[in-house]
Amino acid sequence: MFSKIKFQISFSIVIIIALIPIILVAGQGTPQQIIEKTSSSVLSVLKNDATEIQNNPNKINELVDEIILPICDVERMGKYILAKHWKTASNEQRNAFVSEFKQMLIRTYGKHLVKYANAEVTVIPEKATEDKLYQTVNTKLDTRNGIRPLQISYVFRVTDESSKIVDVRVEGMSILRTFRTAFTKEIAETSLDDLIERITLANQPSIAMNIAH
Repeated sequence: MFSKIKFQISFSIVIIIALIPIILVAGQGTPQQIIEKTSSSVLSVLKNDATEIQNNPNKINELVDEIILPICDVERMGKYILAKHWKTASNEQRNAFVSEFKQMLIRTYGKHLVKYANAEVTVIPEKATEDKLYQTVNTKLDTRNGIRPLQISYVFRVTDESSKIVDVRVEGMSILRTFRTAFTKEIAETSLDDLIERITLANQPSIAMNIAH
């Protein structure tokens, strides 16, 4: 089971830099404008504060929890990932899954975020679609590590009240579909309660450290 988490971590690491540009001005302007206005400033913070973040791991986790995740619709993500199992799950199971999934995102993203201080994000201009409930913003991520830039797409759910991320796609591959496929298989082999318990255990500091290595 832990091998699945490691695969998901390696797939997800690149995504966090795609989420960062949005965090400082969530809700201001269109999704594309939000990314354009803040990407350079946030990458600058990552670069300038890298030493402090490395010396205090909790600092980056707090950033993820307090700033990044609030602009992600984690409950809607959880509902999609569990698919048919969400409908049959109790409220207690739903809340537990969303809570532990959130902690998994904090753990996964926080640990690797500082590696992308020198990255560059380029927004690909597209025709405005302010009237659509779901809006996709496409970008290119240059990690400056010798590999070609990656295509990162953010899917926002835009309402009068808020604009929140509901999916992130890397080279056309949806992170939600990746989780959904893995978790659906795992639930079929075990149960939803076993999945929640496994993620809960993996989120414990000592176990999470072993998985990351």
